[in-house]
Amino acid sequence: MLRVITLLAWMAGFAGTMLAADLQELRRSCFQRASLSVGRHWMEQCAIDIVTLRPVHPAFQSIAPGTGTGLGVGFDQILRRSRIEIIPSAKILVSTDRSLLADARLTVGFPGVSLIRETGPFASAPIDPSEERDPYLHRLALVSGNPAIDAKAAFTVCAQRLELQRQDFYGLGPSTTQSDLALYKSRQTSAGFNVTNPFSTWAAIGFSFDYLQPRVLPVLDGDRPPITDMYTEETAPGITHQPHFIRFGPDVRFRFEPTYLRFTELKAGYVFYHELDGGTYSFRRLTASSRTEYEILIQTENTASNRSALSNFLCTPRPAKECSLGILAVSANVSLSQTGSGSQIPFYFQPTLGGADMQGQDTLRGFRDFRFRAPNLMLLQAEYRRGVWGPIGFLSFVDIGRVALRPSELVVEHLRHDIGVGLYFSAGNTILLRAYVGFGTREGIRPNAKLAGSP
Repeated sequence: MLRVITLLAWMAGFAGTMLAADLQELRRSCFQRASLSVGRHWMEQCAIDIVTLRPVHPAFQSIAPGTGTGLGVGFDQILRRSRIEIIPSAKILVSTDRSLLADARLTVGFPGVSLIRETGPFASAPIDPSEERDPYLHRLALVSGNPAIDAKAAFTVCAQRLELQRQDFYGLGPSTTQSDLALYKSRQTSAGFNVTNPFSTWAAIGFSFDYLQPRVLPVLDGDRPPITDMYTEETAPGITHQPHFIRFGPDVRFRFEPTYLRFTELKAGYVFYHELDGGTYSFRRLTASSRTEYEILIQTENTASNRSALSNFLCTPRPAKECSLGILAVSANVSLSQTGSGSQIPFYFQPTLGGADMQGQDTLRGFRDFRFRAPNLMLLQAEYRRGVWGPIGFLSFVDIGRVALRPSELVVEHLRHDIGVGLYFSAGNTILLRAYVGFGTREGIRPNAKLAGSP
């Protein structure tokens, strides 16, 4: 820990020598322009300037559920060479309970290979009508650097060290109780790469490969029993032995932006976890998710300048005679796992419902973090967001989900559910902080606050 603190102090001093120009802009947006009555968007601009300081900047995020807020230093820089972008980045954070996240990445962005029809500026030789080919397939072609695609292909090499001082485990399956809670520490070192290529304006494919070294230890000084006192290898596979793994698999993403919706996004991936010390813990996992966002727009009789302040507060002005009542988002997630004969899925690799998951994504927000855990999962969510004042907004939500020991048990009955309300703080299009209260779970009212970010 002393070495970590020394490194943070050195990087903070280094930042002071590299950020003079950016700090001047930060001073103007956060202090000189500050006013609660005039220019209400100064708070959002201040937040944007803080998180976009380059190349060295303060870093803050939730390292993982239950660890508290992580504070530290980050580094990001963009180097351009013709049509190639090279982006080195790194961050190191320490949370209030001494959990640690150290992450380093090198991303290379380059023109992707896309699939188009041979028309317009990319047309090749004229098509001979006498050729006996399917006319649609004949017009398909692969090109590099299609300007119609507003994204580049990316190749990323990454390495990470994650040390979590306290994680909650309630057992496996959908019927666990709060009295089943036990504590453990989690450590994981990983390294790997991933590549993503947008092959059209609405679709992208990718592939990832990682080497994982997980480690699980009991918490001996907590307010609950350590995991080794309450569970065994039969009730929590992987509790006594954590081998090394390689993880790899393809993924695909589709994104549509119809005129009546903000967007609809579909994702799917198939991942192999292969144990290097044998085959006891090898397994495969299929994941799929969808998300649709709809902005509630209404037509008005007057433009914003001719409406009352109350009307503009209740319905956020948009260009011309239009205003927004907020955004409605609906999402669905499913995760299905499969093992070979004689294999098991380690408990620390099983998906969870309750609070946020290890990737920082909200799940059943009315329950405690990691409240339900099993190899298979389904989750349905509906959320309403509405800006209130500058970067501050209101949100409400409904979550419904279930975990299962076998895929056949993911049925639409005995579902866990919650409802809730809260506030969020955003900068640009990114929500930096969300605080909410969830209830309706029969396990009490659950307040929660989370910073953006995930390990």
